[in-house]
Amino acid sequence: MNLSIPEELFESFCHITPLDRTAFTEAHQQSAVNSIRLNPYKPSDAFLNEEHVPWCNNGRYLHERPNFTADPLLHAGCYYVQEASSMFLEYALKQLVNFDEKLITLDLCASPGGKSTLLSSLLNEDSILISNEVISSRASVLSENISKWGKMNTWVSNSDPKQFKPLNQLFDIILIDAPCSGSGLFRKMPDFANEWNMNTVHLCSQRQQRILHDIADCVKENGLMIYMTCSFCEEENEDIIDYILGQFEVESCKLNVPVEWGIIETTSLKEQGYGYRFFPHLLKGEGFFIACFRRKALNETSSDFDSGKRKKNQTDLTPLIPYLDINNKNGLMIQDQLVLIDSKYEPFLEFVGKYVKIIKKGILCGKVIRGELIPDHELAMFADRRKDIPSIELTYTDAIMYLQKEHIQIECPSKGWFLVTYQEQSLGWIKNLGNRINNYYPANYRILNKNILSA
Repeated sequence: MNLSIPEELFESFCHITPLDRTAFTEAHQQSAVNSIRLNPYKPSDAFLNEEHVPWCNNGRYLHERPNFTADPLLHAGCYYVQEASSMFLEYALKQLVNFDEKLITLDLCASPGGKSTLLSSLLNEDSILISNEVISSRASVLSENISKWGKMNTWVSNSDPKQFKPLNQLFDIILIDAPCSGSGLFRKMPDFANEWNMNTVHLCSQRQQRILHDIADCVKENGLMIYMTCSFCEEENEDIIDYILGQFEVESCKLNVPVEWGIIETTSLKEQGYGYRFFPHLLKGEGFFIACFRRKALNETSSDFDSGKRKKNQTDLTPLIPYLDINNKNGLMIQDQLVLIDSKYEPFLEFVGKYVKIIKKGILCGKVIRGELIPDHELAMFADRRKDIPSIELTYTDAIMYLQKEHIQIECPSKGWFLVTYQEQSLGWIKNLGNRINNYYPANYRILNKNILSA
């Protein structure tokens, strides 16, 4: 690459920490690092021999970038393509959180879903995550990625941060991957370097403060608020630390980070709060910033939500028995769709739904027509479905054709519904009608490139 670094960018953070400008510039002439994070709930042999990302148990560096679209295992949710530096979130959370506890969590600016799927992988079965995105089109992408990850306790909402404001002290953890000027992603998106300017930085800083103002009171006493950007600029990082510590009843969290990782600890100018910077010339990853805050003891009352309250299940779950264990689950009929959630979170759904628009909750199982379930794709992606559901293993060619929503010529032992799998990982549903096989892969998920098999 021939990437030019704007002089204003150097000036925006050069006094925070000593910077080797030559090494920083040379690093930006190299290609971005390729990395993925494995799904622990859908174990496969993919990428197991690749180099580990040191701060993330399931993170892997790839020695070359494959055509991810042409890999059925990506569509099966076996891994997520995520930038390595941002996976440091796992290391920070493990230092600060007891994941054996039941936790109510929020990823406020979540699309496309990297940090949500990471947090989902750390939570226990009694915990819950709301993954939010304000822009509707991005919320749809987020919902798709959350569905592929396959966990029932990760829901998706489509709301502005200010709509969460009434949920006072509801969340144990709130992630704020704030919209930013994106200077840390120049290697991945070189056009950003040409469009970058300090006016955008100023606007992003104002927006970041507005988001924090709307959401800060939603953190529980002793709960965590984690702020992140992919920007190098002090105005979007250390200055925001000062804003947070000056405006809210929180304490800055210092992390223990191995020196050999090359991560730079910084402190903000006014409040001396801790932040952690990732530079591409010092480690294998892109530009990233993270700062963690714990809320102090407060006298305020929390949101009026009784997590122990149960609702009596009135929905017939019998059609689900061939597909999953229905113990401790509740079914909700939403229009003509059957949704499965953990019974203890039905009151939570009712409470939160008063304020924010939840577009995915639990697992969408499908329609029930005359006592038979017409299974939805989410049920095929659900990591905890029954393992004895009738399935048919596909070749690579048939798997790609299925994912393109093409007709596939395969042998079925009987009529009815089947999972189709690739390397024993579910891709979705087909139904054998005897004279034909219907492909039920969602049309909006399909691979559009028709030339993959000829490439």
